[in-house]
Amino acid sequence: MPSWKIHLIFDLIFVIVFASFLIKNVLINNIFLLIFLVFFNILATLFPDIDTPKSKIRKYISLTLALIFGGYLITNFSLKSIFSLVISSFLFYLIIRFFPTKHRGVTHTFLFGIILSIILTFVLWFLFEISLNQLGVSFLIILWGYLSHLILDKIT
Repeated sequence: MPSWKIHLIFDLIFVIVFASFLIKNVLINNIFLLIFLVFFNILATLFPDIDTPKSKIRKYISLTLALIFGGYLITNFSLKSIFSLVISSFLFYLIIRFFPTKHRGVTHTFLFGIILSIILTFVLWFLFEISLNQLGVSFLIILWGYLSHLILDKIT
């Protein structure tokens, strides 16, 4: 089974070539959009291994979601006690981080890759109000990140 570093290298070779093509042909001219796009591609290539309890991606996503949950609690429920915020965020982190999962289960499917790619593409659309062409290109780059992981897992 390839390590996260191998998945990343395999994906980045394509992304570097494709990003230079996009810049050269002026398909994407916003540098911040390109940075987010590369970041989402990297996230997509590492995301399938979120189902591995010891994976670093699972740890970071668990922490990120716990912080988002804590921010949601603060803004919507005006928590008066910082202690209750810390405890609830920590419990949410533990639930996500140690939730039992099966490796190479649902997150290693083509359908899940399409769903994640659509979600991340719409995040880019909301952040940057990109054109329809850029929306399609963004979707394909993010989907490639996900598919590169699945392809590498299949051939090893």
